[in-house]
Amino acid sequence: MRDIDLNRLLVFKVVVLTGSFSKAGLQMRMPKSRVSRQIASLEKELGLPLIYRTTRSFQLTQAGKDLFQRALPALNDIEGVLQNLGDSKTDMQGRVRFTVPEDVGVELMAGLCHEFQLAHPRVEIDLIVDNRSIDLVKEGVDLALRMGKVKDSSMTGKKLGEVHLGLYAGVALFQRHARPQKIEDLNQMPFLSFFGSEAQSIKLKSPKASCSLKVKPHFNCNNFFVLKKMALAGNGFTLLPSYLVREEVARGDLIPLFKEWHHEEVPVHLLYPQQKNMPPRLRVMIDFMARRLNEKMS
Repeated sequence: MRDIDLNRLLVFKVVVLTGSFSKAGLQMRMPKSRVSRQIASLEKELGLPLIYRTTRSFQLTQAGKDLFQRALPALNDIEGVLQNLGDSKTDMQGRVRFTVPEDVGVELMAGLCHEFQLAHPRVEIDLIVDNRSIDLVKEGVDLALRMGKVKDSSMTGKKLGEVHLGLYAGVALFQRHARPQKIEDLNQMPFLSFFGSEAQSIKLKSPKASCSLKVKPHFNCNNFFVLKKMALAGNGFTLLPSYLVREEVARGDLIPLFKEWHHEEVPVHLLYPQQKNMPPRLRVMIDFMARRLNEKMS
């Protein structure tokens, strides 16, 4: 039986998942040159080439493909067992990598991460604020907050609830326009759109009815913070999630329009890769974030 260094197998796993020696080095916090040496040493131990290297990319040999496909499940199990040995409900430590969309990250996550780390000071958090739907396994991320329907069947998920987008306008808007008396009056008012199209329908619903407003966007943007500032400036009305406007509404700077009407609900999930042995630190974070995000976003 060959003597194989387990650490080199783990480096090989990360190199394959990230598709790059450089990215693997960044994820594992080691120089690219050391990653390359680890792979070369593993190949020497096995007596087989695992990776064909070029200046810009690499390709797995057949032996490399076989090793990855057959060893990956066992490596995941071993990592889970080793992580759990050092974790307990009273002594949790280690790192959790968590990705969230920009609006949630900027508005809510500093407070929630601070609260979590007060309770669990030995747990380190890498918070990735990014609107991309990143590949959790490939980029080594433990947990993701996602809006909308779950499309990746390989992920395990916990539904937190639903976000409602309400109608809001700044008080400055009504210095130039009469305040709408019925929902259809919004057809004649400038609309600030999240999506960006020349003509657009807004599907709205209330407890008793539904409607579709035909609007022509006056301004288009893919960022809720910009839309909120434009609404505050009186540039038009827009759709915003309630958790993003609580302070402005409380101060009277933003006015909710037709509170009984809102856009279609957007489901919110916490997603994480399927795994047999979940570290307690991740389980506790999932439970904490599920509870607190549900409170903050509802």
